[in-house]
Amino acid sequence: MSKHEISSISEFLLHAGTDYRVFDMGRTIREIPSQQFLEQENGQIKPAYARAQHAWFGIVFWDKTRSEQQYIWFVKLPTDENGLIVSACRNHFLQIIVDALGAELENADKKNGQLPDNPYSFIPNQNQIADFNSKSRGVLSLGKSQYFEAAKAYISSPMVIDWQSIALQGLADLVADIDSPEIHSNICRHFSHFPEQVQYQLLISMENYPLPDTCVLTILSWMKQHSEDEIKWQHGLRALSQTTNLNQVAATIDKVLESEMANSHNILVIISGRLWHYLNNQNQLLSFFEKVAEADPNFDLFMGIFQDLVQLPELREQVLQMLRNPNKSETLSIAVGHLFSAHKN
Repeated sequence: MSKHEISSISEFLLHAGTDYRVFDMGRTIREIPSQQFLEQENGQIKPAYARAQHAWFGIVFWDKTRSEQQYIWFVKLPTDENGLIVSACRNHFLQIIVDALGAELENADKKNGQLPDNPYSFIPNQNQIADFNSKSRGVLSLGKSQYFEAAKAYISSPMVIDWQSIALQGLADLVADIDSPEIHSNICRHFSHFPEQVQYQLLISMENYPLPDTCVLTILSWMKQHSEDEIKWQHGLRALSQTTNLNQVAATIDKVLESEMANSHNILVIISGRLWHYLNNQNQLLSFFEKVAEADPNFDLFMGIFQDLVQLPELREQVLQMLRNPNKSETLSIAVGHLFSAHKN
């Protein structure tokens, strides 16, 4: 089969005889249906979680008739000003795939699924790799890693087991099973006794899952106890990324925007990158952008966050309406002026 007969990444995977799963990794890690991925790569719908003008994917594929080996590609594809994947870039990546591997998975076997260096592949950080491994193993029913049992024993008896003997992968596996009553009960019961390093790793992994209410309340209480510790608040807010429609979380974000923490670029980026779904009405969105405009006199932060949020299908219309809102402060009006000037240039 020639490369000219293959018109999408999805088609390549199907014609190569593979089963595959696709995960959106733009903001947190979420499995997406294969049909949705096909429509996204064909420019029919916008990626829901684009970030930094790219759609980010982790693709796991395998052929059970050939072996139990799974291959993983981490792929980032540019998006245009409307938030759609740029088809020319998708086609270029597809050409690289076919040129490197042909159209048969046996060629992937020979090369261990590896592609040559290209501008569309990316390497996740250590935390993302651990969380992707946990999440994909769960989706594929591959069971937990070898590190899970030790981590599970640790959270039940953190006072008697050395935390430094617990692998990052084990903690990621725990959070992947956060719906287990035993696991979330032990995490909540002992959370304040865990060393900071363990707390942070658990919170980072939690951003990839909707959390039980008990975990949300534990995290919010912990944040309240450390009201002046911005690093703890950064991690706490991240952990709530996939926990939606909770009044307590919305109230916490409002509290952040009313506090000195609203001057922190990191905090504002976490809200826009992880908790944008709480900016779901014009008053909240306007309040948020007011703080963003005030936080950076050069308005670089404002322009970056605007460009990020305007590509999200969920918020695009509201973000554009914000530009025309007659109740903007003078600072926000100046920031919007900078945006228009930059766009013209």
